Amino acid sequence: MIKVQDVINTNYRVPDLDRMEKFLTDFGMVRARRDENKLYMRGASSLPYITSVEKGEPAFISCSMGVNSMAELEEAAKLPGSSAIEDMDSPGGGKRVRVKGPDGHRVDLVFGQTPAAPLTDVRGPLQVNFAQQKQRVFALQRPANEPARVFRIGHCVFKVSNADEAVKWFRDTLGMLVTDRIHVPDNSNVTLGTFLRCNKGKNPADHHSILCLQSTPDDIKVHHSSYEVQDPDAVHIGHYWLKQGGYQAEWGVGRHLLGSQVFDYWRDPWGHMFEHYADGDLLDDTATPGDYPATQENLAQWGPEVTPTFFS
Repeated sequence: MIKVQDVINTNYRVPDLDRMEKFLTDFGMVRARRDENKLYMRGASSLPYITSVEKGEPAFISCSMGVNSMAELEEAAKLPGSSAIEDMDSPGGGKRVRVKGPDGHRVDLVFGQTPAAPLTDVRGPLQVNFAQQKQRVFALQRPANEPARVFRIGHCVFKVSNADEAVKWFRDTLGMLVTDRIHVPDNSNVTLGTFLRCNKGKNPADHHSILCLQSTPDDIKVHHSSYEVQDPDAVHIGHYWLKQGGYQAEWGVGRHLLGSQVFDYWRDPWGHMFEHYADGDLLDDTATPGDYPATQENLAQWGPEVTPTFFS
């Protein structure tokens, strides 16, 4: 049985690689490799890259998820609409199968990448003096004004035509678990979105690696991809760095209810949405799924009201 372990990268297309590299650098990524037609950007973790960008008309291409064995790739290659097992020429190499997901969304399953050396020029997590617990004594708090250094990709959100069927596909095909469901406030039978996490057994997994959002047939696309930074201070510092750079803010800074992340959403020059987050929930395979009405208070514990364009 296939059991995906994490989202490991996303793949986009834009007409100007220079502008995209500038945005992603200001967003906190670092170039891993680039040629005339393709750019690979990494974070500070051992993932060889977390976002690739090819030159062309603006589009989201795919997200990639890691698996633990060649046997899982062999199983994936037998799925309807899947590719054969392919060698990857991207940083880290490895092998992949391109899988056709709900509404044609492409999910690449990857095995055998060579890890990169983690980056060392990043600050550690800030020590915080709480009212009842003092962690920082005889030391000043002076974080640098810099991009929010991205460590890894955390999740990807798909708009789908049938959220319940999409969730069934991710559960049955990729072995994922439902963490939380959101529904129409006055009709609990109508699903608006479902958060799914990877099944790592008793090992902790992110609250969600995939979110399926109910949408209309003419609005089937990626909603956003999300990237983990060091701590909530990094989210706030990154917000002001991007604001000073003249980029388009979408929503934030705030703290989600479902997943608990401190969040901040931004648009790249072509409208693709990217999220910084820190301090997310971690769960094992025993967590009981939640079920919530889609209300403002269930979107965020604190922060600005959701923008009119966030779901569009």
